[in-house]
Amino acid sequence: MRSFMCIQLFSGIPLLRRLPVSNLFLLILLLTACGDKVQKTTEPGTPVFRNVSSGESGITFANNVDENYRKNYFDSFAYVYNGAGVAVGDINNDGLQDIYFTGNEVPNKLYLNKGNMKFQDITQSAGVDGGIGWDNGVTMVDINNDGLQDIYVCKGGYRDTDEERTNKLYINQGSMKFRESAAEYGLNDKGYSQQAIFFDMDNDNDLDVYISSRPDSFYLGLSQMVKGKRNPPDNCRSKLYRNHKGIYTEIGKKAGLGNTYGYALGVVVADLNKDGYQDIFVSNDYADQDYMFMNQGNGTFKEEIKKSTNHVSLFSMGADVADINNDGFEDIMVTEMLPENYKRSKVSMPRMDVQGFWAIVDSGFQRQYMHNALHLNQGNGFFSDISQLAGVSKTEWSWSTLLSDFDNDGNRDIFVANGYRRDLFDGDIAEKQAAYIQANLHRFASSQEMFETGFKDYINIYDPIKVRNYLYRNAGDLRFENVSEGWGFKDSSFSNGAAIADFDNDGDIDLVINNLDQEAMLYENTTNGKNNFIRLKLAGPPQNRDGLGAKISVYYDGKQQQYFEQKTVRGYLSSNDPRIHFGVGSRGKVDSIVVAWLDGKTTMIPLPAVNSEIVINHASAVGRAIGLPSVEPLFSNSTSLLSSAFNHKESNYDEYSDQILLPHMFSRSGPFVACADVDGDGLKDFYVGGAADQAGRLYLQKAGRFITQAIPVFEKDKSYEDMGASFFDVDKDGDMDLYVSSGGAEHPDGSPMYQDRLYINNGKVGDVVIGGVLFGPAILLPTSSSGSCIAAADFDGDGDIDVFRGGQVTPHAYPKAPRSYLFLNERGRLVDKTAQLAPALMNAGMVNTASWADLDGDKKPELIIAGEWMPVTVFEYKSGGFANVSVKYGLDKTEGWWNKIVVDDIDSDGDFDIIAGNLGENYKFKASEDKPFEVYAKDFDNNGTNDIFLAKYNGNIKVPVRGRECTSQQCPFILTKFPSFLSFAESDLETILGDEMKTALHQKAHLFRSVVFVNEGGKFIARKLPVEAQFSTVNGIVIEDFDNDGIKDILIAGNKFDVEVETTPADASPGLFLKGIGKGNFRSIAPNESGFFVPHNVKDLVLIGTGAGRAIVVTSNNDSLRVFMGKQAMNTTSVTIRK
Repeated sequence: MRSFMCIQLFSGIPLLRRLPVSNLFLLILLLTACGDKVQKTTEPGTPVFRNVSSGESGITFANNVDENYRKNYFDSFAYVYNGAGVAVGDINNDGLQDIYFTGNEVPNKLYLNKGNMKFQDITQSAGVDGGIGWDNGVTMVDINNDGLQDIYVCKGGYRDTDEERTNKLYINQGSMKFRESAAEYGLNDKGYSQQAIFFDMDNDNDLDVYISSRPDSFYLGLSQMVKGKRNPPDNCRSKLYRNHKGIYTEIGKKAGLGNTYGYALGVVVADLNKDGYQDIFVSNDYADQDYMFMNQGNGTFKEEIKKSTNHVSLFSMGADVADINNDGFEDIMVTEMLPENYKRSKVSMPRMDVQGFWAIVDSGFQRQYMHNALHLNQGNGFFSDISQLAGVSKTEWSWSTLLSDFDNDGNRDIFVANGYRRDLFDGDIAEKQAAYIQANLHRFASSQEMFETGFKDYINIYDPIKVRNYLYRNAGDLRFENVSEGWGFKDSSFSNGAAIADFDNDGDIDLVINNLDQEAMLYENTTNGKNNFIRLKLAGPPQNRDGLGAKISVYYDGKQQQYFEQKTVRGYLSSNDPRIHFGVGSRGKVDSIVVAWLDGKTTMIPLPAVNSEIVINHASAVGRAIGLPSVEPLFSNSTSLLSSAFNHKESNYDEYSDQILLPHMFSRSGPFVACADVDGDGLKDFYVGGAADQAGRLYLQKAGRFITQAIPVFEKDKSYEDMGASFFDVDKDGDMDLYVSSGGAEHPDGSPMYQDRLYINNGKVGDVVIGGVLFGPAILLPTSSSGSCIAAADFDGDGDIDVFRGGQVTPHAYPKAPRSYLFLNERGRLVDKTAQLAPALMNAGMVNTASWADLDGDKKPELIIAGEWMPVTVFEYKSGGFANVSVKYGLDKTEGWWNKIVVDDIDSDGDFDIIAGNLGENYKFKASEDKPFEVYAKDFDNNGTNDIFLAKYNGNIKVPVRGRECTSQQCPFILTKFPSFLSFAESDLETILGDEMKTALHQKAHLFRSVVFVNEGGKFIARKLPVEAQFSTVNGIVIEDFDNDGIKDILIAGNKFDVEVETTPADASPGLFLKGIGKGNFRSIAPNESGFFVPHNVKDLVLIGTGAGRAIVVTSNNDSLRVFMGKQAMNTTSVTIRK
C-alpha cells in the first residue's frame, strides 16, 4: 500500500556539476511537487524475475501467425516471423500502467491493470482491436494533450491494400473508451509502417512524429537498393510529420529524410550530440546501413552514420539509447543475430560474401558486421562499438533491447528479447530439402501440389530457434555479466517486442514481452535487496504532457551520477512506461535532480526523497540552464602547421586472394615517423614513410611550422614499402642519417624489395639547405625479410650506433617467424652480425616493436622486442653475445599480439617500466593464461600452400575459429571429410586436422590487453591500463607530462581496420589521453575533454618539441597525416621519449 504525501521542494537553475550541495540553495526558487512514498522491502536477496502465468495475470494474448503456401517467408514476405510490439501507459490515470499488444494478424488487445499483477481484457469495450491489416509497432502518447494516453498503431504487411495499411490512431475519450481518428489528425499514413516515435523536433513544445517504414518487397539486390534510395516511393520511405496546432503534415523530403529506403526495425530519438536538438537513430535490416539523422536545428536533418561510427551491425533489429556508464552521454545498443552457442554459430550463420561486403562499402554504405553493437558515446558525436569488450555481442536472433536498471544499483542493465520461428540460415538446409522432396514427391501429382498441400510438413524441416531471453547485469567498468538464468529468464520463446514498467508500483522494473505463436510473458521483478530508487513523473508543457525530450540529471556523492533523456519508444516496435526510474543503490539520500526542458527552462529538486514517485511540473520551471564551465581541451588539431598535406596511399593488393584464412593484412601496416634535428638548426624535424610506389617525405621545422623538403632520392626509391624509420648518426660526422626498413607483404620472402635503405646526410651542422639536397643515394642493406621496426643504440659501448631491425611477417607462410637482424656499426658500415652475436634473434618471432633500455643499471642497454604471437622478450648483451633473459624479468608468459612498446620510468621510482600496446579486449579473439588463443599452420592438404587454422576454446574443447565454408575454400578436403555443416561444428580441432596437427607450426597468445609492466625489484608485473585503453589495438604511445603537474601521462592511439570480413575490425579507439595520477596509475580522459581525437587507422604517434609547445604527429594508414598541439608549454624537465 502506498502512502501519499505532498512535499515542499525547491527548483532553480542547475549549477556546476561539482558544486557542493550546500551551495545549491544560492540559486533556488520555490517549487511545489508531490511525491508518493512507495513501500519497499529491505530483506537481502538476489534480484529475481518471476514469470507470472496467464492464469494469474489474466493476460492470454498470443501473436499467432498462420504460415501457409501463399503467405510465408519464401513467397516474398521475409518479415512473417518478425513479430509485433507492446505499449505501456496509464490509460485511466489510476496510477497503474496498462498494456496494449499488437498482433500481426490477430486482433490487438488492451489490458487494464487491476493491481497486484492482475489485468483485465477491455479491448472490445474500448474499441481498439486494430481492425484489418498486418499490425507492427505501437506507441502510447497523449497526442491531444488532454491528460489521457492515446494509442497509435503502425500497419504494413504483405500484398495488402491501402486500406489494410492505413495506420490507426485511437483517441482516449475517458472512461476507457477510444475513437479512431488518424485521418482527423493527418496521421492516416498508408506506408509499410514499422513504428512511430513522437518527439519535439524543433523545440516548440509540441510533438512531431517520425514513422519508420520499409520497401514493399524483399530480397532486393544492391543495385535495386541504391536506386530505390534515390527516389523511394512514398509508401516505402520513412516519414516525418510536423505538428501545427494539432494537425500533422508530412515534411520528410523537405527535412532531408527523403532517401530512406531501408528496412527500419528499430528507431529511437535522443540528443546524441547534445546540441539541444533531438536526433533520430534508425536500425536497418539488410544491406542498408543504420541511420543517424542529426538534427540541424533548422527543421532539417543530416544523415551522419559514417561520420559518427566506424562500423554498424548488418542485420540490425531493435535499438535503445541510454547512458550505460553514467558519464552524462547516452549510448546506443543495437541487436543482431549472432549465435552465442558455438555449434549454432558454425551451422546457422549467414555466409559472409567477401565481394558482396566490399560492393556494399564501395556503394557508399558504412561497414556492417553480424553481431550486436554497443555504441559508446565519446561525448563529441562519435560512437565506439564496445560490444565485444562488454560481453554483449552475441545474443542469438535478437529483437528488442532495453537498457534499464533492473536491480536498482545505479547502473543500467541490458535486456534482449530472443528467438525466431524458423532457422532460415541452416547451412545444411539444401540437403534437408532434397531429402524431403525425395521422400515425399511420390505422394503428389506434381511438385507444386506437394508444396501447396504439404506446405506445413515442408516448412517443418526448418528448425525453430527457440531460445531464452537475455539479461545482462551491468558490472561496472563497461563490462556486463550474463545473469539470464540466475535472474529468472529460463523459458525459451520467440520473443519480439517488449516494454518495461513498474506494474505493481513496488519500486522495481517489471517486464512484458510480446511473443510469436505463444502467449505473451509478464515478468514480475521480485527484488528484495537493500537498493533504493527514485521515480519521476514529468508534467511537461501543455503540448508535450509527458515531457518527451527533457534531460534529467541525478546528482549524488557530490557529482552527476546518472542521466536520462525522456523517451518512451525504445527497443523494438514498442513504447514504455513514461515514468522515469533511477536506482540509487544503498544511498539513503540524493543531492539533487535537475530537469532541463527542451525550451531551455530548468527545474531543480534539491534533496529529493528516495523510494518516492516525484511529480515535476514544467509550469514551475524557471530561467535558462547555466551550462557547465567550458574547459579548454589539452590538445587541438593543428594539422595546418604542415606546409603541405601528406596523404598515405596504399595499393589495392589483396592478401586474401591466396590466403583466405589470414587473420589480417600485413601490407597495410604503415606509415611510421622518425624525428631528429636533420638540418642542425636546433629544431626537431621528421620523416614520414610512404606506401609502395609513394615516396616518403621530410618535414623541416621552420618558424613554428613544418615545411616540406624535397629529397630526390626518396622519390627514386618510392617502389619500396616504408616501414620503420630512425634517425641516428651512423658515420659520426655530426649530423642525422636516416635508416628506413622495407616491408609489406606484396613480395615473396627473400625479395630485393625488402632491402632496407640507409640514407647518409650530406649536410653539415648549421648548413643552409640549397636545392633540396640533404641525403645521398640509399645504401642498400642485406635484408631479405619483410621488415618492421628499427631500434638503434650503442649496445657494445664502442661509441657508435648499432641497429636492431625486426622482421614482421613471412609472406604466404603465416605465422612463420621472419628473419630479424642485428647490425654492428663498423666504422660507419652496418654489418649483419646476428648469427655471431644473437642467433636467437634471427627468427625470434613476428616482431612489430623494439626498444633499447638499461633495465638492470649496468650502463649497457638491453634489447626489448615484442610482436604477434610473441612474449615481451628481453635480450641482454654480455660476454660478446646476446642471451634471452625474459624469464629473469618475469616476462616469459606474456605472449600476445603486441604492436608497440615504450620504455620509461612511468611511476618515477628510479627504474624502467615497459608500456605495451596490444590487440586489446574489444575483439572477436580472446586469450587467457588457461585458455590461450592459438594458431596451427602447415600445408595440410599438400597442395603447395600454407594453411592457417586459428583456434579457440569452446568450454574446454579446442575448436577452429573459422567456419566450414571459408575453411574449405583454403582446404578442399574439409568438404569430403565433413559433408555437412553440422558434422564440422561437432568436431574439435584435433578431429578436423588429425595427426597433421602434431607437426604443424603452433603458436599461442595468452594476453591481449594493453598493460604497463611495472618494474618491481627487477621483475615486471603486468598492470592493466584503464578499460578505455582496451577498446582497440594500441599502435602508438607517447609518454610526457602533458599537463605539467609533475606526473607523467600517456597518449595512445591505434586501430586495425584491415582484417578479413568475417572479423569486425579493431576500430573503436578514438585515441586516448591517460592522465597520470601518481604511482603508475592513470585516469582516462575522454576525447571531448582532452581534445585528442583520432578515430582513424592510426599506426604511429611521435612527440616533437616546438617553440609553441608539444606537437604530436599522427600517422594513419591510407589516410592523411595529422598534427595535434598540446596547449601547455613544454616542461624543461620533460620526459625523454625512447623509441
